[in-house]
Amino acid sequence: MAVRGESSVRGAVDPVEPDLARSIRSWMRAYPRHWRAARGEEMFGLVADLARPGARRLSARASIDLLRGGWATRWREHPPLHTWLLYRLFDKQIPLRSRAWALDDINGYWFPLRRYAFESWWLPLYALLPGFPATYFWAAAYVVLGVASMLVGSGKRRRTAVLKHVAARPGELVFGGALVIQDGPRRRATARSALTCAVASFGAMAAAAVGTSAFAPQGLHSVPVPGQSASFELVEGPIGSGRIVAIAALVVALALGVAVAARARRRLRRLLGQRRDQPLRFLRPVSVAGKVVLTLGMTAFTALAWSEATGRVPLGTSIIGGVVALLLLPGTVVGLIEARSSGAIDLAGSDVWCIAANGRVPDPDTPVPDLHVLAGQYPEGVVVKPRPLGDPSYPALP
Repeated sequence: MAVRGESSVRGAVDPVEPDLARSIRSWMRAYPRHWRAARGEEMFGLVADLARPGARRLSARASIDLLRGGWATRWREHPPLHTWLLYRLFDKQIPLRSRAWALDDINGYWFPLRRYAFESWWLPLYALLPGFPATYFWAAAYVVLGVASMLVGSGKRRRTAVLKHVAARPGELVFGGALVIQDGPRRRATARSALTCAVASFGAMAAAAVGTSAFAPQGLHSVPVPGQSASFELVEGPIGSGRIVAIAALVVALALGVAVAARARRRLRRLLGQRRDQPLRFLRPVSVAGKVVLTLGMTAFTALAWSEATGRVPLGTSIIGGVVALLLLPGTVVGLIEARSSGAIDLAGSDVWCIAANGRVPDPDTPVPDLHVLAGQYPEGVVVKPRPLGDPSYPALP
């Protein structure tokens, strides 16, 4: 969640060669993000003036100077080791003097992965325990969870972190331009975008489950345990009559889904036109990260279904997923058709779900806390005006 950026620097018309401008900006990335936002334009102009006439890129000496100065600035502004460890491992609130560093850290691309790696530092230690099956499977699972942390809920984790570590705290004296917590609109996915993704996901799951139930050669069977009355265990064997049970479960799920969809259609046609205004809402399509997560999920489910269809894994898990998908797919298709036919541009996917599932019009959304720049003038009598967060000339705070 970026509050301040470098648009003023990047959007300015450069009076230098484009290649030289790109070279300067590339080496300036050695400086912290908030430093570039506060002093980037000034630094860019100075370095461009000192470059050789007609130069298309920075000299080696100038590049090294920028790199050395940038990393020296990062080192000076980095929190002390104990503060950094408490912040990383236990999400301890960052001190006021390191707030600009924390904002850069939270806005960084790798923040979700860093948060996952440090908060789950104890997981790899299990592999050192006696008798723990330290196989490649557990290492792969740890990596997959790390990748998922970059995609699933990363925006919410950033907002939560920036509200905790960066926003002005109770009792602080704030001025115009300070970053404070204020109520803002709630973000919702549009009905067309959300339902289109849902139809594609449920359709892929249902198709994979149907194909698996038709071709899977192996299944799980319950057999009595020798010498123990009323005790059973699951063993793998030829699927036999289990194929009929799997297909029947899918057919029943589809029939129930169609019945539920018919009821949802009546509710949507009756209540879609009675929706209330939503002044505290911001509609957007499903994000790229959300689409990537759905794609990865469908790929994993398809791989599981293929493993069951080829006999590498006994039939079972994909049928459970297929039953859920067939229960929801007809209603999702109906919701998408009704949302398109209504022509409403302010319709969210949550509205369709609330009406179809509960049979009532959703209540107006409540505001959510977010980080905003405090508007207003400086109080009369202030001799030294406060500067933006992270400005290098900002006086050091205890």
